[in-house]
Amino acid sequence: LDHNSTRYLIMDFIGEGSFGKVAKCLNLTTCNTEAVKIHKNRKENVIQKEVEMLEAIRGLDPEKNNIVRFMESFRVKNLSCLSFEMLDRSLSDLMSERRLMPLSLNEIRPVIHQLLVAFDALKDIGMLHTDLKPDNIMLVNHKDQPYKVKLIDFGLARPVSQLKVGMTMQARSYRAPEVMLGLPLSEAVDMWGVGCVTAFLYFGMHLFPGNCEYHCMKTMVHLRYFVKEEGSSTPGLLKSFLHLDPTKRIIPKQALKHPFFTMTHLSFSCYDGNIESVSDESSDMDSYTARHSCPRYSSPWSSSGYDAD
Repeated sequence: LDHNSTRYLIMDFIGEGSFGKVAKCLNLTTCNTEAVKIHKNRKENVIQKEVEMLEAIRGLDPEKNNIVRFMESFRVKNLSCLSFEMLDRSLSDLMSERRLMPLSLNEIRPVIHQLLVAFDALKDIGMLHTDLKPDNIMLVNHKDQPYKVKLIDFGLARPVSQLKVGMTMQARSYRAPEVMLGLPLSEAVDMWGVGCVTAFLYFGMHLFPGNCEYHCMKTMVHLRYFVKEEGSSTPGLLKSFLHLDPTKRIIPKQALKHPFFTMTHLSFSCYDGNIESVSDESSDMDSYTARHSCPRYSSPWSSSGYDAD
């Protein structure tokens, strides 16, 4: 791939989607390995919007805010290309390698904390990602920096000012109720996505079915009553992410101060490699596991009878 003074040597193709392909390339100018997203048969205005969103986040420190570093955009033989820093693999890939074996709380905690930092930064500049899912969360270097992650794929990102009632966004299993119901939209849709990712890592399965919006909404109702039954005096983080009312859903800054991350009033005991809360006011995930001794791989609302894949 030749672009002005920069040349890229394609080493391998590491991903493919409806947009085109992602190539692992060697930047022959800097000798750095980069990921180049090569668009094919995609409308120019769609590509331009993605570039605009990527330019908008350039002002955010990619290391501090856990957002992929965007290098440049260029064209080669009528193909639009976007170059990014090379990362390791997605959380979806990691979970597949583990055969969907859930992560421990100590592994989930840093991942979700980093996502909240990223979404707090996006909220500060008035932008939504709108497509959070495990495929769009990349491990930076899992061997040397375990569970260091970055948010990727801003192809569907948009400013808050451009939100309109009735817009469709998010993968169905990660779609907020207000999107499905055609209600006013806000940054809260991304926080719903964070809740769904948290549950996926904890249970090793999608919390909501992706085959049908009706089944998805019905599962949300089941979840609502489960939350009422299992509620405690201290609102749990997962419940706060998944509040059906977007105006009451937790925002990134509030979530970052939650005891699940600060651990200011938690104490833990370890038995046989399992973490069990010994605090009266534990996080919802800790307390549910401790009080019910349920298998980590079993979602408490999987009894709704719907396929969660």
